[in-house]
Amino acid sequence: MNPVDPRLEIAMQVGEPINAQLPVPVELSEIADTFVAEAGEKVWRYTAFDTTIDTCLAVDANGALTVVKRSPTGDAELTFTGLNSNLEYVLIDDILGETDNTSVLARRKASITRSMDKRELYTILTAIVSNTGGALPGVSITEVEDSGTDLYDVIMSLKHAVEDYGDNFVLLCGTTVKEKLDTYDKDNVSSFNYNVTLMQQLAQLGIKVMKVFGSVELTSGGGATAILNAKKMILVARNSRIAEGKPVKFVRRKINADIAKLMGADVDNAQRALIVNPTPVNNAGVNTLAYGVYGYESVIYTITNPKAIAFADCSEII
Repeated sequence: MNPVDPRLEIAMQVGEPINAQLPVPVELSEIADTFVAEAGEKVWRYTAFDTTIDTCLAVDANGALTVVKRSPTGDAELTFTGLNSNLEYVLIDDILGETDNTSVLARRKASITRSMDKRELYTILTAIVSNTGGALPGVSITEVEDSGTDLYDVIMSLKHAVEDYGDNFVLLCGTTVKEKLDTYDKDNVSSFNYNVTLMQQLAQLGIKVMKVFGSVELTSGGGATAILNAKKMILVARNSRIAEGKPVKFVRRKINADIAKLMGADVDNAQRALIVNPTPVNNAGVNTLAYGVYGYESVIYTITNPKAIAFADCSEII
């Protein structure tokens, strides 16, 4: 009987960090359509927003048709971006000291999975609030000013900015914004001239409120960065009237079958590789008696319908 490679055994225990029922962070699934690209498959986006006015004319008395030349909308190939975690290692002595020898690496797997989920979400939300040109089809996302208004007015302005382009809204809130939404009625009770009950009204307007919390380290040793600024919020109309699907598209590329086999994953479904390094691990030039583990994935995102998104920085009012 052939001996089992301990690297493969650990890899199979660690497994593929993708749940088929929840393949992306829940916040990302709320605002984006998600896809999987095959190895070598190309992904394209439109480089311009179609601003052609919808036209319908009364029939000409002579039956003549008005002829108008249109040019096709340009497109461009998107480039996949590789994301990886740190190469983290656990000393073999520490693994042997555990009742469940794989639990130490399993905890590192959970941390790596969280970090990569957070980085995906951070990248897309940052592109929205920064109006990142390379992610947009030539049209900017609307930013609502908060000067001289309160939280209720800002949210209504966000809704009015996007409701001509879609409905079924989700409001992504930074931590401070969400806290102020929770206490809005009590904070303003002495000045109310009418009943607002803000959270109830948002639900009646079809706006789902979702708090975005947590942080991620973007560079090794660079410190924690909030996924969404605590005083910012983003409103997304998920059911668009001018484009199919949600306004953001997110794509992961399937992992090469050889790498998938090495990690003990289903070679047909792996979207993110969690790879176990055999001992020894090279740590700053020193061979260390340890197992290493790191994650890798290849992703693309693009904002196809900026008209269905609006955001606000509420720093002046909260």
